[in-house]
Order: sequence, then C-alpha cells, then structure tokens
Amino acid sequence: MFQPIVHLASRTTIGFEALVRGPAGSPFTDAHTLLRYAYRSGLVVEFDWVARAAACRAAMAAQLAQDQLLFLNIEPLAFGTDCPPDLWTDIETAFARFQVVLEVTERSLDRDPRSLLEGIDHQRPDVAGIAIDDLGGNGATLSMLPVLAADVIKLDQSVIQSGPTPAVMQIMDIAYEEAERTGATILAEGVETPAHAAFAQSAGATLAQGLYLGPPAPLPTAFRAAEVPLSVNSEPIARLATPFDALEGRETSRADLTYLTALSNHLTDRAAELVAPALSLVLLPDPHLLTRADRIRLALLAQRGVVTGVLGPGLPDPPATGVRGARRHDPALDGHWATLTLSPGTASALLARTVPGSVGEFEFGVTHDRRRVVAAARSLLRRLGAGSAMVDG
Repeated sequence: MFQPIVHLASRTTIGFEALVRGPAGSPFTDAHTLLRYAYRSGLVVEFDWVARAAACRAAMAAQLAQDQLLFLNIEPLAFGTDCPPDLWTDIETAFARFQVVLEVTERSLDRDPRSLLEGIDHQRPDVAGIAIDDLGGNGATLSMLPVLAADVIKLDQSVIQSGPTPAVMQIMDIAYEEAERTGATILAEGVETPAHAAFAQSAGATLAQGLYLGPPAPLPTAFRAAEVPLSVNSEPIARLATPFDALEGRETSRADLTYLTALSNHLTDRAAELVAPALSLVLLPDPHLLTRADRIRLALLAQRGVVTGVLGPGLPDPPATGVRGARRHDPALDGHWATLTLSPGTASALLARTVPGSVGEFEFGVTHDRRRVVAAARSLLRRLGAGSAMVDG
C-alpha cells in the first residue's frame, strides 16, 4: 500500500510512502504487530529487506513515473547489512529509477549509533534524501536528531493531533531549530481532518500525509506527481577523525591536567540536570579521571533518558549503569579528552589533546558552536558500543 505525500500549500501530490501491511484477515495485518514479531523473532533485518524490495516491485509494476519521490522505510538495525542477492535487482532498479527517500524509523534508533551513522552516510549518495520518522513519538528520536543530518523531519501524528500543548511546542521548537540549522523539510504525519491540516500548516510543515489528504491504497497506474519546486536535501555534516578536529580554524589554548580537570568538572556539573532529549558524551585520556561521582551522575542521566557514553582506554564496560562504553579501543583517540553536551538550545564541548612531547600539557578549546559540537558528537558516537534492541515499537 502507498500513501500520498502532499505539498500542503498547493494540496498536490508530490510522491508516495510505501507502507507495510500483512496478509488481510491474519493476526499480522497491522504493521506494528508484524514488526514486533520480527523483532522478537530476531528476523527484523530480513523482514526489512523483503518489505523494501516488495515496495520497489510494486512501484515499478504500477509504472510510477521516473524521478518521483518514493519514501521507503528502513529499520536502524538494517543499516550496515548486505542486501540478500535475490532482492538486489529489484532494489537497485528502483533506486536508479525513482527519487528514493529512505525513512529511518524510530525503533531502536539509539541502539547502535555507529552503525546508524555509518549506514546513513553510506546510503546518502544513492538516495534523494534521508527522513527521520515520528519525531515526538520517541525520546531517542529527539536526542539523536541533531547528529543524523536528516533531509526530511517527519512529525509524529501525536504532534499534529494533540494541538498546541506545551509538550508539542517543545517538539516543534526542536524541529524548527534543526530545520533552520540544516535546511531540512518538515513533514506532518497523521493529518486526518481539516483541523489537522490547518494546524500542520500553521506549524510550518511543507509536506503532509494522512487520511484527510489520501488514504493508503495501491499506486495509481502510470501516475505522475505534480512538479512542485522542492529540495529535500539538507546541509551535510563533516566527518571528523577525532572530536578535536571540530576546532579546526579557530584558536586553541594550552593548559595542564589540573586546569582541564577543573574545567571539565564545571561543564559536567552544568550538565547534571539534563533531561531527555539530550546527549552527554565523555572521552578521557586516563581511566583514573572517571570518578565515582562521575559514574553516579552519568547513571542518573541515563535513567532520565539522556543518551550517555564514556570512552577511553582502560575503562570498565559498562563505565556506569546504563551508560555506553566504547565498541573497541581506538588508538586515534589516545591522549584525547572531550566533555560534550547537546540538547535543545544548548551545545557545549571541551575538546583537548595532549601536546606531543610534553608531560601533562594539553591543547584545548571550549566551543558552544552547535555545528562544531554536533560534528564532535558524531565522531564520539561512531565509537560507542551497541545496546539492546527495542521490540515494542
């Protein structure tokens, strides 16, 4: 089944999203039931590839016009996995024919940040854009949004259908901040009434979908969507070898261990009251710098839904309860130090590295430039280990 993606201002269809549906009349007719079963059975990656290939075949069979926007869902766990050989031809042909937008679902979005970021970066050259699904429906989506460089931000239907509540306004503020920073397009899901459409337009959504604008249905044969001037591409984020590289082009200072410890403690104290959505990431050059107070603070942040991680040589795994450690030791980060916080309206990072040939001297900088902090966060997230898979999404 395919649901129209509509340009709100002109009310014209500019593309379609492929939706998963199980066999009619079976316990798996509902997509959420089907996906929960796939997660619990350990078959979500296989299911994801099969569903995407089926959508590609259906779009080609209906002779959807070339160069049309085709939104295809992808589970985060499927990034970094190889396409089954028997599905390759269908997927390759569809990706070459249509303007495919890969829609990353919110399920397990923060389980394996490294694979997610690597997967998005790998896919980006071959697709028209990357969409992040259901913003506002899951705390992990809000926390990870700044580092994903989404081209399309899809507002969860609960945002559109709840009206201007304080919680919805917080979500919209996050969406506005990201759209302004990256140029991402906002798409409203769940538009089922004229009031929903009016709210979506007031909220600044460019695109929308929902029963009021068009129910899921088979694709119309040889349909050509309206040509509306629209770019779904946002500004790319630089890939850094180390977080310190985020300071490129600006002046740095030098200090000893005592000064940097005090500065890092100040920044971590400021971050102690963080609540989700947020990221709190730490990189240490020496395991002795991770104190008991640090472990308690990080564990409390993790309990509040903040995406937390600590990296560095010789650290226990996990570094604290609920806190991610490194996937493996990375010599490129030896002698590096980072204390980083990223949340709506706030971005700060202490970034340092040892001065070659010195004893206990560091070159460092503190930045509140959101672009630099995001780039440093991506560098750290690529080194984090994976957590457990979500099965109830």
